[in-house]
Amino acid sequence: MSSLSLVWTIICIVLTLFGVGWGLRYDWPDFVHIDYGFPLKWATLTLVTIAGPANTWTVDIESLLIDIAIWQLALVLGTFVIELKSVRARRDLNPRPPG
Repeated sequence: MSSLSLVWTIICIVLTLFGVGWGLRYDWPDFVHIDYGFPLKWATLTLVTIAGPANTWTVDIESLLIDIAIWQLALVLGTFVIELKSVRARRDLNPRPPG
């Protein structure tokens, strides 16, 4: 594994954690909530409803798994491209002798 692949892996791990933990707070007068997940919303924490304060979680496991799969696919494809380019670069530096 090249050092560039290692850096890419660390970047993807950080992006996965940020993507899964990303929360946006919505302050509407009768519905205050925080949505978690990027690119897909996988959880909602409801803080206030029209009936008053609340502390309710709504979790969509399928969206969470798809979210993680998207980030892991980026990791695998990125690593594949990096390794493919490094193999080609090594082959160009060490061409086979003719005959």
